[in-house]
Amino acid sequence: MKRTELPLRGIHEELGARFGEVSGQMLPRNYGDPAAEYEVVRHGAGIADRGDRVPVRVYGRDPVKMVQGLITNDIEGAPEGQGVYAAVLTAKGRMVADVRIFRWPEGELLMDVDAAALDGLLEHLRKFVPPLFARFEEMSDRLHVLGVYGPEARDVVSRALGAEIPADLAEEGFVVHGFEGGDVLVAQTEAVGEDGYDLFAPIDRLEALWRALGEAGGRPVGLATLDVLRIEAGRPRWGAELTEKTIPLEAGLRERAISTTKGCYTGQEVIVRILHRGHVNWHLRGIALGDAPAPPPETSLFRPGETKVVGRITSSCTSPLHGQTIALGYVRREIDPPATLRLGDGDGPEAEIFELPIPIGE
Repeated sequence: MKRTELPLRGIHEELGARFGEVSGQMLPRNYGDPAAEYEVVRHGAGIADRGDRVPVRVYGRDPVKMVQGLITNDIEGAPEGQGVYAAVLTAKGRMVADVRIFRWPEGELLMDVDAAALDGLLEHLRKFVPPLFARFEEMSDRLHVLGVYGPEARDVVSRALGAEIPADLAEEGFVVHGFEGGDVLVAQTEAVGEDGYDLFAPIDRLEALWRALGEAGGRPVGLATLDVLRIEAGRPRWGAELTEKTIPLEAGLRERAISTTKGCYTGQEVIVRILHRGHVNWHLRGIALGDAPAPPPETSLFRPGETKVVGRITSSCTSPLHGQTIALGYVRREIDPPATLRLGDGDGPEAEIFELPIPIGE
């Protein structure tokens, strides 16, 4: 995996960033006051260095056709200015990666993938994309992602770029605006439960863009804060809820990631069979844990008084929104929410199971 030194590391150090590993990269986890950063995203606009994301360019004679046959969603049928979120699957319906894909007017594609899934995605593309029809390259040495999230995010991005971001962008909808002689792709996202935009910007314009976003009213937030917000929003993430063992229907990705009208793609037979004649054995759920400490991933869930494992934790946090510990995790399909399980063993703390997102007040 070709990765460069974090372009804005010096700026983050000046701001007092505390670094930690996220998706295999050393990135700002927080800037010393996570509670204040959380409030910034809930009430203002937070700026985050999304070095945990990697852009991949797909180009050549027919990149759209080549990618269309490898993803669960319909990039070929997407209207101009609308990207798609999709899963890349093996023939057995297991996930290789989850990706966002944006189609440039000239036919090239920009794929956005979690850094931890990059190697698997590139290996899959090498195996299934004939160079005669399309080529691909990761762009981390030329393109970097900054995120702006919160109710004031659109105003901050518009002021920084000197161009109005449309208020009606759907998720994965995008626009391209010039900034200091380079193009910045701005994609709408709801990944943290607030209005948000990911900005794909040239490396040589990145520092200027970060400062412009700050001057426009944005405040730095670390990725630990974003993780709390995404758990509250019930959004799965690669390396936690999504892995090479996951079938996307288990993670609740049917509506967002799967087209039921497009042509064939790798893994489609498994998905169609489940949708029409079968079921998955596990479902991603929200879990409310009261005052229990945040459990580590893979902590088991049990029915009260029983010893058979019926679920497992994938992510957890102390939630300001819910005023308690919450988690995401997979639960057996026969556990119909709302339901009460036990954490750790059959006599452990109560774990209240909900469909996602967890209702506020629960």
